[in-house]
Amino acid sequence: MRLFSAVAVLAAVATSAQVLAATNTVNHVTNAFSKHSLTINLGAQNNSKQDGQAFLNDTAAGLKVKLQLKNEPAGASQPAHIHQGTCAKLDPAPWKALSNVVNGVSVTTLPGVTLAQLKKAHYAINVHESAANLKHYVSCGDI
Repeated sequence: MRLFSAVAVLAAVATSAQVLAATNTVNHVTNAFSKHSLTINLGAQNNSKQDGQAFLNDTAAGLKVKLQLKNEPAGASQPAHIHQGTCAKLDPAPWKALSNVVNGVSVTTLPGVTLAQLKKAHYAINVHESAANLKHYVSCGDI
């Protein structure tokens, strides 16, 4: 009986942990950071269901930014930018343009930009629905 109770408690704790992890929508909580690389979570916005990750790495050529999004509509080409501010309070004027997300992927190298520079202030990566509808955000992640 005691073994069954312990197993039931562990199962309940595991289930609770899974629920908490699944409902945690704060994009920067699980970001992985080292001196020259950063992985951030991109959270879906405006019911887009487009979430994913951004991988930022210092290289000799500049900061390499790779975005990977899930659930991008077929045939879409979605503009992406680094903006000053946070996802909650974003400066609408892009700070740096990134390559459009196509087939769920964007890769851009930004000459003269470093991860250390980005960590000195608040920045966010934002993905827009389309060039025709830049005000409609589909995904964002705080750097």
